[in-house]
Amino acid sequence: MGKKRKSVATSLDEVDRTMYSTFCSAANSLSQLYTQAMNQQKLSFQAGERHGLEKLYQWILRQQEGGSRVNTVDILAHLQKALVSIHSCWALLSALVIISSLEMLSDLASNLNWEMLSNFNEVLINIP
Repeated sequence: MGKKRKSVATSLDEVDRTMYSTFCSAANSLSQLYTQAMNQQKLSFQAGERHGLEKLYQWILRQQEGGSRVNTVDILAHLQKALVSIHSCWALLSALVIISSLEMLSDLASNLNWEMLSNFNEVLINIP
C-alpha cells in the first residue's frame, strides 16, 4: 500500500514540476516580449522624432521658397495644426494596441490552462 502512495506522490511531484516549468516558460516569454516591446518603442519614438523634424524642416523650406519669411509664431501655429490633426489617430491606435494585447494574453492563458488541466487529468487517472 505504501508503494501506491509513493507512485501517487511521484506523479504529483511530476505534475508540480511540469506546472512550474510551464509557468517559468510563460513568465520568461512574457518578460522577453516586454523587453522587445520596450526596445521597439524606443526605436519608434526616435524615428517619430526624426520624421517630425524632417516634416517641419521641409515645411519651413517650402514657405521660404514661396517668398514667406517664417517666424516663431508661424512655426508654432503649424505645429499646433499638425498636433490637432493627428490627435484622433493616436486615440484609434491606442485602442488597437490594447485590443491586440488583450487577445494575446487571452491566448496565453488558454494555452496555460489547457496544459495544466491535461497534466492534472493524467494524475487523476493514475490515482488508485
